[in-house]
Amino acid sequence: MSDGWPSTATRAEPPAWDDVHGLITDLYASRASFATATSAENSISQYEPGVRLMVESDHGSRWVAVEDVRGCWETLERLGTVRRGDLLEPGRCSAFMFALFAQVRGVESETTDEARLVLRAY
Repeated sequence: MSDGWPSTATRAEPPAWDDVHGLITDLYASRASFATATSAENSISQYEPGVRLMVESDHGSRWVAVEDVRGCWETLERLGTVRRGDLLEPGRCSAFMFALFAQVRGVESETTDEARLVLRAY
């Protein structure tokens, strides 16, 4: 991930927007592929910091507004735990948001009856 990670093994706070932004930057720079619930191959092929990013998948490409990503992240911060359905708005791209946030250090996946993401301190 980003070079900006804390040097100690633990951090007292849960992840923040800067962690998400760092992940987006790293995924764009590396062109790393990751799976979502709706597509096995996804990557960020273009990125205009603060404006939008282009998500490429098996189903084509789509622009996603950075403010939509931030809005979904704020939902996770506010609730502390989310299901994919909690990330429908804004932007209508919950599978991408869920898979993106699952890669952020300090966000854990839990599966009981339905997959959830949970913010944790690290």
